[in-house]
Amino acid sequence: MSAQFVTCVHCKTQLQIQRTGSATCTQQIADLAEKTEELSERIEDLAATSERSEIDNQWRIERENLMVRDKHGNSHVPTKGSAVSAGIMVVVFGVFWLVMAISITSSAPAFGPFAAAKVIFPVFGVLIIGFGIYNSLSNFSKAEKYKRAERRYVQQRNEADRS
Repeated sequence: MSAQFVTCVHCKTQLQIQRTGSATCTQQIADLAEKTEELSERIEDLAATSERSEIDNQWRIERENLMVRDKHGNSHVPTKGSAVSAGIMVVVFGVFWLVMAISITSSAPAFGPFAAAKVIFPVFGVLIIGFGIYNSLSNFSKAEKYKRAERRYVQQRNEADRS
């Protein structure tokens, strides 16, 4: 069995003996330790970068799922204000429809094909009001979920940046 490490008697440098098939050489152990430390730091940097990228990718996916779409298909961040204002507009339109439908159909005869109109047209107003309320509550909830998810993302990102 041969030695793997030696110490120079003149300068006290520790050397590692490296053997290949046809050659033998020495390398300073301090160089190896330095290179090992550099590699270790690089691996830690890569791991941190990978963790941040994973957090960012998860947020992108979650954010896209929480976005609301307008009538042209464009994505927007949901806000409580827009949910309430859109709901108010739809409900006001539904009330307008309901009032107009009742006033127009009130003079219709109570029998024949017009009798159904006295019920059907006002029902549309009620449906519009219901849709406006449902849509407003749904988008309001989505805005709250978005804010919670955004806070969670920022917290995770800050923790990853600190480590």
